[in-house]
Amino acid sequence: MRHLCALAVALTALVTVVSGAQADGSPYAPGLVQGASGALDPIGRTRYVTLATAKSTVVAAIGVRNGLVRRSTALRGFYGVPIIAWDGSTGGVSADGRTLALASYGPLPGDVGVTRFVLLRTRTLRKTHVFALQGSWAFDAISPDGSKLYLVEYLSAGHSPHYRVRSLTTLTGRLDPEPIVDRREAEVAMRGQPVTRRTSRDGRWAYTLYARGREPFVHALDTVEGVAYCIDLPIRLRQLEQMGLRLRVGAHDRLDVRRGRVTLAVVDTERLVLRTG
Repeated sequence: MRHLCALAVALTALVTVVSGAQADGSPYAPGLVQGASGALDPIGRTRYVTLATAKSTVVAAIGVRNGLVRRSTALRGFYGVPIIAWDGSTGGVSADGRTLALASYGPLPGDVGVTRFVLLRTRTLRKTHVFALQGSWAFDAISPDGSKLYLVEYLSAGHSPHYRVRSLTTLTGRLDPEPIVDRREAEVAMRGQPVTRRTSRDGRWAYTLYARGREPFVHALDTVEGVAYCIDLPIRLRQLEQMGLRLRVGAHDRLDVRRGRVTLAVVDTERLVLRTG
């Protein structure tokens, strides 16, 4: 009991004191967060945080209202809560609240090495799966029931990294050989920086706004069917200015693209096209 109390004090202090995502950045992806905001469960009652030690990672489930550690575990090696966009948006908890996905850092694109992902049952924090993938990968999304992971495979780093989205079946560990692409587009790999993320209310759709040299775009990923759609946005801003854009899931099948309080574009989430009226 003494050890659990000490852990509660340490982790609660860390969550309280640190503002924003305390991340050890990645040269090709937003990175991983230790402590700080972690990742919330779908109903906002539990926060999952990680804290690295010399040889392991402490994972804790913390009550949002009272700050108490409800359960904790230790994993060998370094893992963190994945940051999925540069605004600090985090992910890893399935929409049904039963699965938590954590990630490690991998090598630079083109270098030898592996990226690891671990799945835990949120109710017990018991480890269920570990996946080691050759190359540079980052977490993107998880299906509502935790049966599929969606991962970003980085082919190059830099200001405009080159990457593609792949799916992994968690039961078998099988990585789909075909990347997930918008069948309406000719290009297989994408370019751009993930700015911000919003998810549909049922957890099925992951909407990510990407900044790039020309106009930004929204990547709409159906995490149940494993299909994606890219919607170009008619917004003329420099890439640095695009980093200030945000998304808001609205009523009546709409996704607002906003700059401050001003709506610059609206995506029809039923037809996955721009609304013109």
